[in-house]
Formats: sequence, structure tokens, C-alpha cells
Amino acid sequence: MEIRRGVRLLRGSPNTLVVGEYVVDPGQPKERAAEILSAVGRTPRILLTHFHADHLTAVPEGAEVYAPWGEELFVASVKARLFFTHGVYTEGAVYKGEDIKVSAVVKPGDKVGPFEVVPLPGHTFGHVGYYIDGLLYAGDAVFGEKVLEKYGVPYLMDVDLFIASLDKIREIDPETLVMGHGPVLGSRKRIGELLDINKSAAERAVRLVLSALPGDVTTLAVKVLKETGGERGWENVLLTMTTVRAVLSKLSREGIVHIDEEGRWGRRI
Repeated sequence: MEIRRGVRLLRGSPNTLVVGEYVVDPGQPKERAAEILSAVGRTPRILLTHFHADHLTAVPEGAEVYAPWGEELFVASVKARLFFTHGVYTEGAVYKGEDIKVSAVVKPGDKVGPFEVVPLPGHTFGHVGYYIDGLLYAGDAVFGEKVLEKYGVPYLMDVDLFIASLDKIREIDPETLVMGHGPVLGSRKRIGELLDINKSAAERAVRLVLSALPGDVTTLAVKVLKETGGERGWENVLLTMTTVRAVLSKLSREGIVHIDEEGRWGRRI
């Protein structure tokens, strides 16, 4: 699908952006690499928004890979990647990818080919977006409504950074927004509405964790999923535990919660 002249989209979950020899987030499954090579016509240069396996499993063999600064270890090592994604190494994870040789790192403000690297942390600590001529590829800095409904709460490593990144997208004011998991948006009005929905989802996650207290992280995650009707497989429980930890980190910094000697979190009295 051609979004505009010279800018193509390979639809999927995640979506993949192709501009000349540059490919943003090749995605998954591994077999998708052949589609990418066909679209580019040569060995591509891969730009990653973050280290999660579903965004990099289809990196073609021999490609130059540019990882966000601070996340290069997790791109390079599947064991580190899965441990940091789930909080534990899980051999049975649906998406794992392989060890990947990182050619270079990118930092916010860098120019890489036709793209400007934009800081959009929160989903992961080093998450970035890629901007080109009014189009922003935002990766997982923002989610489509169906994704939020399926999983109950957004996957976050830092709640405040995630919300600040939504504000950053407003500041950029793109004409077109491409996200990892969701539709392409070509209306500033619709982009603004989705940013509001994502902010509300993050704020709801905070309220849900507070209402689920007291409990350990696993118990709180299961309570949150029951409340939202989110997918209840073991992998989503682990993913939701990361969001719960992010919320507890925020509330702990603010002096609202504490953890006892048995690992249970509760409100600070």
C-alpha cells in the first residue's frame, strides 16, 4: 500500500513502513522478511522503534540494523529481550526473534536517511518514532482502540513518560500517523481523538491498580484483567504485570503506595 509517493506500508501487526532502502519495524513472523526484500529490492537498512520481538522478528538476514540508544542490548540478545519484556525469561513466548547484530544506534534528534528520530518513551524506556515530511511512524507510543480493548490496559514501562509522549505527538502535529498496531490515520482530528483515548487508558490503568490493592504484582495484574475483560492467557498476564509495575513505580515515587515484607503492595497510611 502506498501512503504517498515513495512511502509504502506493509500492513500487519505491527505495520511496517518502507521508504527507499529504509524499513521501519519489519515486524513478524520471520517469513515476512521475504516480503520486505521484495518490496525494497535489495538488502535493507532497518530502523527499530524499540526492542520488542514482534517488531523485529522479520529482520532480513544481512540487513543493517539501527537500534534505539539504550535498547541495543535487548535487540542483540533474545534472552535479554524476553527477560526485559516479561520480567522473566519465557522459552514458550509466542514471539522471540533471534539474536541480531546491531550496526548502529540512533538517538532523538538524529537524521537517518530521510527520517528524523523522535523521542517517544514510555512503552519502553528508549522507544523512538521516525518522522518524514508530515508523517510520523509512532510504533507503540500509541495504540489502536481494538488493541486496547483486547489487552485491557496498554503495555507500559513508565506511565508518565507514555503520557508525555502522547503530548509530544500533539506537538509534532503530524498530518499522517502510522502506529505499530492499528489503522493509519490521515486526519488531525482523528489523531487527536486517539491520543485522548490512549491517555485515558493509561490513567485508567492507574485507577485500576489502586482499586485492586492490596496484593502482589501477579494478583494485581489478574484483578486488572478481570476488571477490563482483557485477554487472560499467561503471556498477557506477564505483560500486564509490567504495566502494573510501571503504575506501582509511579505511585511509589508519589508516596501513595508501599510494599511490605511479604511482597504485597498497599496504600501508604
